Amino acid sequence: MARQKNLVRRHEILRNTFILLKKRGMENVSLQMIADKSGISKSLLQSYYPHKNLLITEIVTNFMTAVLKSLNATDFKELNTYSKMKIFIYLILEQGIQDEGVERVVKSILSDRNSLDRWSQIFDNWLKDEGVKHDLGNDRQVQIGLNFIITAGGSLYIKRTELDLDADQISDIMVKTFMSTFLSIDEAKIDQTIGEAKSALQKYELATLTQTINEMFDN
Repeated sequence: MARQKNLVRRHEILRNTFILLKKRGMENVSLQMIADKSGISKSLLQSYYPHKNLLITEIVTNFMTAVLKSLNATDFKELNTYSKMKIFIYLILEQGIQDEGVERVVKSILSDRNSLDRWSQIFDNWLKDEGVKHDLGNDRQVQIGLNFIITAGGSLYIKRTELDLDADQISDIMVKTFMSTFLSIDEAKIDQTIGEAKSALQKYELATLTQTINEMFDN
């Protein structure tokens, strides 16, 4: 019973944190604000999450996991891993472009070193789950590649208006760079991968993912 109560409270804290991040962005949200919105004391909040970065990391994990689950949809399940990677990145960035609140969350993730590291780790674990990690060769090279494309892609996203870029172009750049520079995959395979991802995305309803993200802390 106590465990269930703790789980419910954690979900409530995460849901309220996500709401505040959507409204204000990470730099403008304090632990006290989260505690007040959750109807608990700051000290009780800190018994669950001693530091704000722990909360943010869990938000990032849940957010990314919600997007990854969408890759199991019928539209995507037959695609190769790198087409899915393109779709994964696109969906995250496009969510931010379409929803002002989600954009604050995405920008918070892209501006925080711990969150970027968590994104790289989630990507790395996903590649293992996909069963392709052992085919990628040098693990250090893969780690460098993931860190590079996430950091560089995040910078492009933040400056996208200035550079006149959209989510499709940024995700293309990130995946092409990873495949060509860090995995030495030939250009024809890269073009095929990107093309298959674009075709699948044309059939996908983004509203489905939007609803999943908005409800990810509801139970």
